[in-house]
Amino acid sequence: MPSIPSQNEILIALTAAGKAHHDYQENMLNGKHDAQWPGWYAAYVLGRLGDFTSPSQLTGWLANTPSGDDWNTSAALYVLHQMENEGKQ
Repeated sequence: MPSIPSQNEILIALTAAGKAHHDYQENMLNGKHDAQWPGWYAAYVLGRLGDFTSPSQLTGWLANTPSGDDWNTSAALYVLHQMENEGKQ
């Protein structure tokens, strides 16, 4: 398994995923909400950063990220926190 990415690496990947997903929703889904967005983001992030966790695990973490003013930063911190907790078990 590749090394755990930094918060900044996850943040950059999530920001890029958000931009790409916005284009996908606008152009492929005609502006409709994509209920499967966490899986889409997870696939994009893992494609950029490697398999630092399983796709289903990352999808769940992204879906459960607490909302905030800056979701990308919150999600990056939440993912790292979840990975640290998983490592302690």
